[in-house]
Amino acid sequence: MRRLVVILLLGGWVLAGQAAQKKGLKVFVSVDMEGIWGVVNSEQVSPGGDYTLARAWMVGDVNAVVEGLFQAGATEVIVNDSHGSMRNIVASDLDPRASLITGTPKPLSMMQGIDASSDAAIFVGYHARAGSAPAILDHTISSATVRAIRINGKELPEMGINGAIAGYYGVPVVMLSGDAETCAQARSIFGNELVTVAVKEAIGRNAARLLPLEEARRRLRDGAKEALAKRASVAPFRMSGPYTFELELNSSLQAEAPTLIPGVKRINPRTVTFSATDYIEGFKLLRGLIALAAAS
Repeated sequence: MRRLVVILLLGGWVLAGQAAQKKGLKVFVSVDMEGIWGVVNSEQVSPGGDYTLARAWMVGDVNAVVEGLFQAGATEVIVNDSHGSMRNIVASDLDPRASLITGTPKPLSMMQGIDASSDAAIFVGYHARAGSAPAILDHTISSATVRAIRINGKELPEMGINGAIAGYYGVPVVMLSGDAETCAQARSIFGNELVTVAVKEAIGRNAARLLPLEEARRRLRDGAKEALAKRASVAPFRMSGPYTFELELNSSLQAEAPTLIPGVKRINPRTVTFSATDYIEGFKLLRGLIALAAAS
C-alpha cells in the first residue's frame, strides 16, 4: 500500500510538472503603423505612395520584437495587425514562429487575440493622442472623426484605451515603441517600469529624426528581452468601474447619429457620453459610436 501511495504521489508531481511546462509563456503583440521606424506621413500608412516600403518597415520592427521575445523565453507570440484595414503585415514576411491576426472588423479591434491566458502585452508602432506635438501623425482612433476620448474624466490615447483592455484580463503592458512623445505618454499611463523604445523623434507632425535602422532594430529586440524579463514588476493597467465614456467629435454633425443609441447622451454640440459597468462592453459601444459618427 505504501508503495502504491508513493507511486501515485510521484505520478502527481510528474503530471503537475508537465502541466507547468506546457503552459509556457504567451505574449500578445498589437502593431500599429504611425509609430513604425521610417513612417512620417499619412501617404505612407495607406495604399499608394510609400506604403509598400512602410509595410516592409512595419514587419521589420515586429520581427525584431518577436526575435527578442523568443530569445527571452517566449513559447507563443500572437501578433495582431492593428492599423487601418489591419491587412498591412505581409503574412509570409512575419517571423514564422509568430501567429498573425489580420483583417477587420474584429470584436476587440487592435486588441483582438488577448485574453487571460496571455502573460504580457506589447504595443509596437503606436502614436500619440490627438492634439499632441511634436508627434508623428497624432490622432485617437480616427483623425477624421475623433477629437478626444475620456474615460472616467481622463483623456486617453489609443495606448491607454487598449491598455485597459489588457488590464481587464489581468495582463500587463510591458513594452511600447513609437516616437519619443508617444513613449513619454506611455510612461505617464503605465508607469516607469514600462520598457519604451523610441525609434524616432518627431520634429513636427510630418517630420522626424530617425534612429539608424540597425540601431532601431537592435533596441527593439533588446527592449523585448528586457520587457519580458521584468514583466513580474509591471502591474496591469486597470480602471475602476463603473465607466463613464466621453466621445468628443470633430464636428457637431458627427455627434447627431450616436444619440440614436439608447443610453447615449449629448452633453455639448460635439460630445456624447454613456456609462457601462463592464469595460469591454463599453469599449465595443465606443467603437460603434465612432463608426456611426464617421458615417455622418
